Amino acid sequence: MKNSGVRIFLGLILATLLGSSSTFAQTHSVSVADNSVLPGGTVDVSILLTNEEGARGFSMGVAHSGTDLTLTAITPGQQTAAANGGTGPDFEFVDVNATDGPGGTYGCILSTSAPLDEIPIGSGNEIALFSYSCSSAAAPGSATSLTFSDILGTPDVQTVISVVSGGTSISRIPTKVGGSVTVATPPVSGLTCVLSDPCLCDFSLSWTNGMTYDSIEILDGTGAVIQTLAGNATTALVSISGTTTGGPASDDLSVRGITNAVVSAVTSCTANCPVVNNPSAPANLGCQVNQANGDTSVSWTNTSAYSSIEVRLDGTLVATLGGSATSTTVTIGGPGSYTISVAGTNVCGSLSNAGSCTAVRDNFFIRNDVNQDGTENIADPVQLLDFLFGGGSIACLDAGDVNDDGTNNIADVVYSLNVIFGISVGGSVPVTPGPNGACGGDPTADSLNCASFNGC
Repeated sequence: MKNSGVRIFLGLILATLLGSSSTFAQTHSVSVADNSVLPGGTVDVSILLTNEEGARGFSMGVAHSGTDLTLTAITPGQQTAAANGGTGPDFEFVDVNATDGPGGTYGCILSTSAPLDEIPIGSGNEIALFSYSCSSAAAPGSATSLTFSDILGTPDVQTVISVVSGGTSISRIPTKVGGSVTVATPPVSGLTCVLSDPCLCDFSLSWTNGMTYDSIEILDGTGAVIQTLAGNATTALVSISGTTTGGPASDDLSVRGITNAVVSAVTSCTANCPVVNNPSAPANLGCQVNQANGDTSVSWTNTSAYSSIEVRLDGTLVATLGGSATSTTVTIGGPGSYTISVAGTNVCGSLSNAGSCTAVRDNFFIRNDVNQDGTENIADPVQLLDFLFGGGSIACLDAGDVNDDGTNNIADVVYSLNVIFGISVGGSVPVTPGPNGACGGDPTADSLNCASFNGC
């Protein structure tokens, strides 16, 4: 048996203060605004009044179905809270655990003394907020119906609007429109976009899932789905450009989860791909040739940040070095002129123009065979004397540098005679420095050269 209590008091006030007339003209409606909530979250549901007459008070009962939602509070809506200059209604009754529930009842009178305040004529006036908590086990996509009920509470609380008609407060039974709260899919969190390849504009995306989804979608800045992943994925690789030379490119990438066909809100990050500039050519290239074996020391100055350095000999790649290298050794062939070039690549593989130097290896020769007849004899110092003092010439200055001191002078004639005739100098007979007896390169770097040498 339902008891009276405060509800009887509310009824007496509504009947006494607001008037006893109960007219059923359908000029008013109350509705439950649809809303959504995340599992384990909370939600405020608005109760909206459309009234063609000023409303001085109201009462209602709102029931809900299922076990996903729990009613936790009922508070005045925006229009009700604004009553009496913002102090709110003079009288309220709230029951969040009404009998015959689950559901709650709410009633209020805006003013209990003059001047009597009222909710002005309007559409969608928010008169109450019903607050609910959602079970963490609620499945996305499930919906809980919220309906107006006239059997909640003890005694039953009716859904009634007290309006002003012709200067008199009378009761109206409004049209009642229920609503629902749908359980939403939780969004992902902590989304980051990290540039992983500046050349392809690839970005590594990572995030934390709000739950295990049926699937996960990656969207571009236009909202188009560009990848669909498994529901437990937490990373993805996305290219925003497709070039091989870097940006500029930018896009707002988003991730959303889908469970029971319910799509979560998107979580976004901005991906900006930088321009990768083409490298400039290495500078100050120099070549130093070891005439004996052709080993050429090559050095240069880096003018860009290189990823690697390519070294070529007459156009043929002979070495690939690390990007910070500034020297190397290249072995050239026999006598002749060679071009050694050096170029750097950036992280995208773009190759710079080349810096180059010329490596010259002198003709091979036999030292002390000045006249190039294949033997070392008296004719060789005579030929050298004619070159030094008689206006003659020799085709290979290196062959005439008998003592290998980098010059041609009378000392070479003396040295040649000592070698040829076995004359001891300082207790030993001099030996012709290499190359002797067979063709070869000059083992000593000097300014002399060998234009030609028969037989080598």
